[in-house]
Amino acid sequence: MTGSTRAILRLLYRWGLRLRMGESLTWGPWGAACGAATGLLVALVARVWPLMLTRWLIALGGTLALAGFAIGVVAPWLRPRSPLRLAYIFDRRFGLAERLTTALELGTGRIRTTQEMARAQISDALQAARSVDVQALLPLRTSRRALFALGFMALALSLACWLPNPQDRVLLQRAALHKTIEAQRERLEAIREEAAQAEGLSDADREAILQALDQALDALDNRRTPQETVAVLSDVERRLAELRDPGAAPLQTGLERAAAEMADSSVTSAIAAALARGDYRGAARALEAYSGTEGRPLTREEELELARELEQAAQMLGDTDQKLARELSQAAEASIRGVIDRARQAIREAARQMDAAGERITREGTVEKT
Repeated sequence: MTGSTRAILRLLYRWGLRLRMGESLTWGPWGAACGAATGLLVALVARVWPLMLTRWLIALGGTLALAGFAIGVVAPWLRPRSPLRLAYIFDRRFGLAERLTTALELGTGRIRTTQEMARAQISDALQAARSVDVQALLPLRTSRRALFALGFMALALSLACWLPNPQDRVLLQRAALHKTIEAQRERLEAIREEAAQAEGLSDADREAILQALDQALDALDNRRTPQETVAVLSDVERRLAELRDPGAAPLQTGLERAAAEMADSSVTSAIAAALARGDYRGAARALEAYSGTEGRPLTREEELELARELEQAAQMLGDTDQKLARELSQAAEASIRGVIDRARQAIREAARQMDAAGERITREGTVEKT
């Protein structure tokens, strides 16, 4: 390879860099215009279908424009161009009538001729290349049409995002509904865990509550339409409403009042303490302890005191749980008369009724949370 050929290659290298810079200046705005156009298309579609909120459309349009600009700037530098390809390009752009292409083919031996003719041809090509006004024929400026297209697309995108979009309200409603459903799911899961571990529920009540809660959670997990979800939750609320016990709240109040009456006695203090903290099963067991023969027997004074406390508790429960009040009253009467076997039997039945009352209150408390 002669020195003239190497000089032509150096010129082609410099011109290639300038060509790529010029293409970056032109393709960058065109790429940004294409990105903005894509963002505009998405914004127009989002006015018909609820795709995304306006603030996300603005971010998407800006991101697409920047990405298009970056691609347009970088792409020319990624295109491989051999020296022969550059010679072909500049021959046509600078009007060199295939001089550069012929000179490279002669210099690399692709065209065979005499040395004198090859040297003369390469020297002529080099002289013609050096006489080219590169700055005039290969200017570094962007395309006005590209800038106009970019400005038009940016203006149209801004207008599409500035005008009120009716789909924003739909998206906000969906987001609010989704947030409500997620909060409802967490609440139902917590209630289900509590109901599964609640000690005061009967097996039948526990199964009914858990089944209703599982159905509600299944409706939320399947991500049905809002209408279907509301319908399922309404049905669950109806099923849970069937488990409501209007008398549970007055019964709880009555037991609390009975606990207050029995708290001042050492004989019934354990029963009162269990009732006060809502441990109805524990209160029932403490009461049932007086129906057996194990443990320290009560003195006559203690029997009379127990009878008095049970009678006072019966009066507190007379309007809320007549069965429990009746058994407590009978136990008190039998204790006063000294009929111990009858008193113990009535105490056992009263303890059973108190345990059942606790189940009613616990079930109502669980259902009321849903």
